[in-house]
Amino acid sequence: MHYQQQNPQGDFRVVFLHGSGGGPETPFMDFFADYCVHLGAEVVRPDFPYWQQVRVSGKPRPPNRMPVLVEAVTELLNHLQQDHKPLVLMGKSLGSRVMLRLAAPFNATRLVALGFPFHPPSKPQNSRLEELSLSPVPGLILQGTRDPFSKPLSASVELPDNWQMTWLQGADHGFQATKAKAADTPKLWQHAADAIGGFLA
Repeated sequence: MHYQQQNPQGDFRVVFLHGSGGGPETPFMDFFADYCVHLGAEVVRPDFPYWQQVRVSGKPRPPNRMPVLVEAVTELLNHLQQDHKPLVLMGKSLGSRVMLRLAAPFNATRLVALGFPFHPPSKPQNSRLEELSLSPVPGLILQGTRDPFSKPLSASVELPDNWQMTWLQGADHGFQATKAKAADTPKLWQHAADAIGGFLA
């Protein structure tokens, strides 16, 4: 499985899984990976199998089915975690769903979900809220108030006891502000980063 690694001497390891629409090297992924390095972490960003095919063909592809994604990351973690370094799993959207299925088998210490896809856009009846119960590991969700994957979720949504959520006011699924308030986007990203830093401290 292709992956990139930053700060291999870090005190703990963050395996950061990308979302369905963008690979591991978007500005979003770069920003939060670099921030985790700032916190003293080793950061590993793998390609999901379908993204490796995108690299070769240059053409968009739909994500693999969940069992394929989980199997691929399982193989990577079996390799990486031979050193038993403390493990944090972090995921953007689809990546956060995958990490939930790996946290318990690999004894992750913390989970961080960036834009958890609570349901498909405009289909709140197809809730994925129950997936958060797949792991008892302490978790943090960072969610934009304009995210179509969480509308019409309210701030009072009942999460499992091991989860907490920080709302990013005015942010969309990629933590972007509206065009009219584009200057706020760096502030939203920093707010999210600060929340991650506090959670992992």
